[in-house]
Amino acid sequence: MQSRTKTIVGAAVVVLIALLAYRFASRSRSQSDEAAPASATAYGSGTASGPPPSAAISASAPQTKDPVAERDAAVDAGTRVLFSAAWGSGVGKLGRDRPAEGNPEGPMSLVLAGRDLLVLDQVNGRLARYDADGRLKGTSNAPATAQDLAVGKDGTVAMIDRLAGKTVTLVDANGKAIGALPLGARLPEPGLVTAVVIDGKDVYAEKEHGALVLLGTTDGTPAGESIQLAGRPSKDGTLLLTAGLSSKAAGRAYLNAMDRKTTTSKFAVQLSFPRPSHAIVLLDSDANGTIYLGVAAGEPGEASIACLDPSDGHVLGRVALPLSHTPEESFRDFTVGEDGTIAFAVRGESGVEYRTARCP
Repeated sequence: MQSRTKTIVGAAVVVLIALLAYRFASRSRSQSDEAAPASATAYGSGTASGPPPSAAISASAPQTKDPVAERDAAVDAGTRVLFSAAWGSGVGKLGRDRPAEGNPEGPMSLVLAGRDLLVLDQVNGRLARYDADGRLKGTSNAPATAQDLAVGKDGTVAMIDRLAGKTVTLVDANGKAIGALPLGARLPEPGLVTAVVIDGKDVYAEKEHGALVLLGTTDGTPAGESIQLAGRPSKDGTLLLTAGLSSKAAGRAYLNAMDRKTTTSKFAVQLSFPRPSHAIVLLDSDANGTIYLGVAAGEPGEASIACLDPSDGHVLGRVALPLSHTPEESFRDFTVGEDGTIAFAVRGESGVEYRTARCP
């Protein structure tokens, strides 16, 4: 009887120990599961190895990382601020207009002329010229309703007013007036003009990001006959370029390049950009013929720029640049110089920055 009692007591002790061990293990597992989401959120890797033990983060220590700020910092990292200008009408300032009715406006366009940057400050009725170090070299008169500008190899500047004056104003490199070219019957719907382009001595207006219509020459002589180009001429003179979005939702764009000498297609390529893609913001080239195609894409948006080989359109590199997110209307915020420098504007509440970047 004594032996049987000892056996029962021993069994009870074993059961009690097992229950205590089970409760301890369950509590440990519960604590581990509560901590896991905090670590996964902090690192976001989803890998089996997880974060190193020294970096363990408890659920009571919330993360303060801002993914939007991190993205903006990464996008800004490869850019150089050329200069900043406060909003206003004084020397060194650039104009901004926020009417009670109508669209707010900032500087409408920009273009690189050699190492100088020209800014169309139409709100203040002037064209501002800055040197390679961002110093203001001088200003000259510009139409208050001009929206885009282009510069020729001889320094002639063309400024297009497609809605009010319906003309292209021409000035020399010093800002002295040369003359004007009317848009006239060649462009019965001037609101569809998407760019002014100088090719050698010829001045063109681009229709809906497609064909270019000859308006005249840089000395102010109107065109005598109707001539069109099938796309924007590359700076090396070999190609005519057109581009567009084939699918905004899928982030796909196309680029067509026509051989200018033979007037036959040289290549056509489809390119992928962050989704969704909103609009083409850059179609340009440098003196070597390298093509630059930029798309406003992603959420929140940034300018995703692909640099393409002019022989077959394959991608040489890509760069992501910040976009302005203020309400001011502009016509063009990105341009490419002959040496491949990308210059662009970033507007803010206190003023506007002009920056430069390179495509890797």
